[in-house]
Amino acid sequence: MKKIVLFFAALVVSISAFSTVRTVSSNPATLGQFNTIQAAIDASADSDTVYVYGSPNTYDAFTITDKKITVIGPGWAPDKNLPLQAIVNGANIRNSPAGGTPDGSELQGLIFVASVRVSALNVGGDLPVNNIRLIRCQLNSSVTWDLASNGFLIEGCIFYNTLNFSASVTYQNFLFQNNVFFFSTCCLSFQINGLTNSVNVRFDHNLFYSSNNSGGGTVALFVTNCRFLTLSNNIFNQVNVGSNLSFSTFNNNITNNITLNSANATVNGTPWAVNSNVDGGGNVANQNPQMVDQTTINGNNSNPLLNFTIASGPANNAGSDGKDMGLLFDATGSLNWINSRNSRLPRIFSMNITTPTVTPGGNLSVTVDARKSN
Repeated sequence: MKKIVLFFAALVVSISAFSTVRTVSSNPATLGQFNTIQAAIDASADSDTVYVYGSPNTYDAFTITDKKITVIGPGWAPDKNLPLQAIVNGANIRNSPAGGTPDGSELQGLIFVASVRVSALNVGGDLPVNNIRLIRCQLNSSVTWDLASNGFLIEGCIFYNTLNFSASVTYQNFLFQNNVFFFSTCCLSFQINGLTNSVNVRFDHNLFYSSNNSGGGTVALFVTNCRFLTLSNNIFNQVNVGSNLSFSTFNNNITNNITLNSANATVNGTPWAVNSNVDGGGNVANQNPQMVDQTTINGNNSNPLLNFTIASGPANNAGSDGKDMGLLFDATGSLNWINSRNSRLPRIFSMNITTPTVTPGGNLSVTVDARKSN
């Protein structure tokens, strides 16, 4: 066990060159400085980091108010022995009039089972929150931006519920990159709502798909007159893309199985051809992108560990950047969906004691397999 503590201590030292790191564990078997995320945030100063251990217990919701905090969990499906996740009952990021700002905060490697809100109006008097990074998280419930925001990066995440924006304000410089969006016809009628006033809001290299495999319902990706978006290199599989999206530019996207929504087959199959949208070139209408697990994907399977790589066909090397449409599988760097299941911190994959018995005063030999995921 000392080997684990020393290994993590070395990791903490490497991060501490820039901030103080505080550890949280709700698992009695794992040592942490705090047992709730909120307590660690309250004890933190601007630019500090909170590392959340995986646990069999769900963590209480937390709020970041008026200071820049990074909260890091192990990932939505940690690739390690004993792959405990950090499951959290929601979060709020607030910029109150009291002073300070949460701008620059980051949430990474966490699973949220209740809603995440950014500057919620119902707390009264909040100011906009900007420059937030949501990296490699799983969102089982809604994400809501109540106020105008600028400079968000959302990358390597899984969305199983709605993204809500306020149609009365402006959102600028948002990048949704290398994410999976899945929604079920049983529970959701739309996924993205209220992006009416958008400036440089881009969806690039994402996979959007649904459980609409039998034609029994119409799943709308956008509602409430979303406008002025840029959509590039995405796969839209069994979703209604275009009915509520206007004045937006499409480049190198592919739609598939849209005829299942027979009432709007033409609109849904070619969203770049309706509602004053712009066909920027390279788009492919109603063809199979040929992901390796395409049959399973079409069959109402929301497992984010399916093989989403492109085997061949019209999505292969057909992106505007010469890469495959859909999720990114770059061999180097952080933009590899295979790595998205883990946070970007190095992790202990396994630990084995190689000396079965130890005499008094003798040495205990331990082998530790540590890995990284960029």
